[in-house]
Amino acid sequence: MADKIKSYKLSPQLKAELHLNQRRAHSDFSLHDAFEKVKVPKISWKAVSLTVLIFAAVISSYVGLKHAYELSAVKTAKAKAAQEQEYQERLASMKTEITTKGTDAFSFVSLAQGYLKSGDGERAIISAEISTEKDPVWSDGFVNLGQIYLATNQFEKAKTALGQALKLNPLNGQAHYFLSLTYQELNDSEGSKAEFAKARAFGFDTEIGG
Repeated sequence: MADKIKSYKLSPQLKAELHLNQRRAHSDFSLHDAFEKVKVPKISWKAVSLTVLIFAAVISSYVGLKHAYELSAVKTAKAKAAQEQEYQERLASMKTEITTKGTDAFSFVSLAQGYLKSGDGERAIISAEISTEKDPVWSDGFVNLGQIYLATNQFEKAKTALGQALKLNPLNGQAHYFLSLTYQELNDSEGSKAEFAKARAFGFDTEIGG
């Protein structure tokens, strides 16, 4: 029969020494293991240089494209300004020419209607505008101008001109009629109906001078 195993307890001092040694061993192992596992990667200067070059190329491309866009915008603006100046000079030349063809407001209304029938909208507008300049209190001159604007698809200007005609003569049936057509083009059905009703009430002709 085997002898009974005896239990011996370690003295407190020995326990303390063993525990301290274990902690030191564990600590040394952990530090050593950490240094073994953690390796500082080597810097690849080629990769860094390539990254810098790519970044520089991107920035350079962006700056170049921005500069090209700005130059294009400036050129476009200059071209538009030149076209507008040329257009205004052409209109001024037309006005000088047309001014010699009439004498009073009525004669320029006749000119405007003649140009409109021949399909020359620009000269028709200039003639009608000259008519209102010649006689700014003649209602029919503004009716004529409103009709010309309406015929050339300048509906807001037509509305303004016809409104001025009605300020000068609220009973002008022809002005109400053309204003009704103008509101119709501006998709204002209620305004169109109201003006048409006034045109019928005050009497109107569909032709200028009728």
